[in-house]
Amino acid sequence: MLELLEQYQQRIIAALTHAGADGLTVKELRENLGTGEQPTRRTLGALLATGVVRESYRYKPGVRGAVPRVYTLVQSNAPTPAATPPSAAERE
Repeated sequence: MLELLEQYQQRIIAALTHAGADGLTVKELRENLGTGEQPTRRTLGALLATGVVRESYRYKPGVRGAVPRVYTLVQSNAPTPAATPPSAAERE
């Protein structure tokens, strides 16, 4: 099971890398990779939990139904908020 998860992770990361900032939905990932829905969703869940992938929504005005979730890679060089020490008033 873990070997299968690792294999899917590599393929999903490669697909999301080629997608760029637009990202891909589960349906688009399945079409690109030729994988099943459940393994794709499980792998995306693991990637979300580890912070490799980000989830957002692709809203299209006038389209009925659920708003699809879009998955993109988290930028590794994105600045992280710096930790600031508490001020003297906050320490007291």
